Amino acid sequence: MMRVLVLALAIAFVAGQHVNLAPEFSPSKTYVYRYEALLLGGLPVEGLAKAGLKVSSKVLISAEAQNTYLLKLADPEILEYSGVWPKDPFVPATKLTSALASQLLIPIKFEYANVGLLVAYIC
Repeated sequence: MMRVLVLALAIAFVAGQHVNLAPEFSPSKTYVYRYEALLLGGLPVEGLAKAGLKVSSKVLISAEAQNTYLLKLADPEILEYSGVWPKDPFVPATKLTSALASQLLIPIKFEYANVGLLVAYIC
């Protein structure tokens, strides 16, 4: 009986906690994050051939107005993979990087209202 009471109190305590996951960016600061994405195609078995891309970049986020933010990529890098996973290395995808360079450097303005909705548009 005591265990049930302790469990019920613990659940009530946790349920009463309010966790705010909304970002709070100071208007006078720029926040720098490191972003990396990996996209691989192939069977999920070690030792078989795979092909894919790795994208990495710094991401700079700054507040432009209340609930309006500006996201910029800095130093974007695209690497390609074609070989036996995970032995072979990623190699720079210079043609793809140069073809996408102008698009990757366009800032993105977005609104965040903490209601589960994210609205983004290109400046």
